Amino acid sequence: MNRRILFLSVGWIFLLAVAAGAKVRRGDISEEMNGWIEEIDEVVETGVGGKLVLVADMGEIEVKTWDKGSVHVEVEKFADVFTEAEAEKVFGDFQVEISREGKDVSVEIGSKRDRRLRSLHATIEVTVPRKYSVDLETEGGGIEVGDLEGDVVARTSAGGIEIGKIENGSVIVETSAGGISIEGIENGDGIVKTSAGGISVGDVTGNLQVKTSSGGIEIGEVGGALVAKTSAGGIDIDKGGADVLATTSGGGISVKEAKGNVEVATAAGGIDIGPAGGWIKAKTSGGGISIDKAGGAVEAETSAGGIEVDGSGGPVVVKTSSGGIEIEDARGYIEAKTAAGGIEAELAISDPEVDTHCTLETSAGNVTIYLPAKLKATIDAELRIEGRPHRKYEIISDFPIEIDGERGRRITGEGAINGGGDLIKLRTTNGDIEIKKR
Repeated sequence: MNRRILFLSVGWIFLLAVAAGAKVRRGDISEEMNGWIEEIDEVVETGVGGKLVLVADMGEIEVKTWDKGSVHVEVEKFADVFTEAEAEKVFGDFQVEISREGKDVSVEIGSKRDRRLRSLHATIEVTVPRKYSVDLETEGGGIEVGDLEGDVVARTSAGGIEIGKIENGSVIVETSAGGISIEGIENGDGIVKTSAGGISVGDVTGNLQVKTSSGGIEIGEVGGALVAKTSAGGIDIDKGGADVLATTSGGGISVKEAKGNVEVATAAGGIDIGPAGGWIKAKTSGGGISIDKAGGAVEAETSAGGIEVDGSGGPVVVKTSSGGIEIEDARGYIEAKTAAGGIEAELAISDPEVDTHCTLETSAGNVTIYLPAKLKATIDAELRIEGRPHRKYEIISDFPIEIDGERGRRITGEGAINGGGDLIKLRTTNGDIEIKKR
């Protein structure tokens, strides 16, 4: 038969009213159609504010909460054997030890022969006071923790981890194989790691670190610093309350909002960043980049895709090997380069104390720059004509500059505007250049 895990049922109960040392617990044995089960059911009086430490060689772990000041431990062992004598031997090898010290409870579950029992399976359910911390570890099985107030540590070698809403405590969870889900963390930090599986975390008021070797990452609103890393999968972040660092080797990245600096990188996928209070750095090897508005400088680079920046509080430096570039409301110098695509950029500052040089270069496409009417600058524009052009290309300027070579293969536009200043360098091949006042 394939049945391995049975539902927990009520067995016998011990009430411990005083501190007790570790003792081996045994329960009633009963026969099922496909094997034998032993049920252990014990209540330990603790009060609130303590800590559960549970270590198991195997088995799924579920932690629930209640309003009582006690810890309820339920363990069900299932032996896939034929006789009661065989079951007794298997159950005797796989021991359950429960001890209490003050408000804390320790549960150890495992084989006394230091080996795995292939014929045995176990489920572990513990109910703790709502205000209680837990430290859980199993070598094989999933872990589930309900809503509670306290710290949560959960580790498994094989299985998913699901955590409810945790208040007034931090969360550290890790699995070698399985997804991780956390509803939220209030008044605490989070550290989340899995070697194979996706990660989903709700709102966190503190700092958060998440890492997976294979799987997507979804994160709600984080009040503190955020670090999110995956080797294969997309990353979706609602809001960062401080700095945000997000990297993936394969997948898109979305950060809807951040109050601090944002640094993101992906080897294959698009990048979408909403408004940020600090600087923004974005890099992808394949995909477009869209940046809403940065409170500081912007750096963006892609090997294949367009780049769009809606605003910056400092310089903008962007580069793409294939795609157009659009930059609006830049409050610092602009450097934009593309091998194939048009460039449109707006310099929104004319302060003589600020570096306002601009370099816009494309190998194929139009170049348009918007400059403040009172900007002091020196224009250096050049377009080259190659092959057999299908139309006439030209340099057009709202500012008085000298344009030369309009009938040749090279057209230039040069001049000092408002007395001259930082260099505005514009380059294209087979495309127009336009210099406009704003």
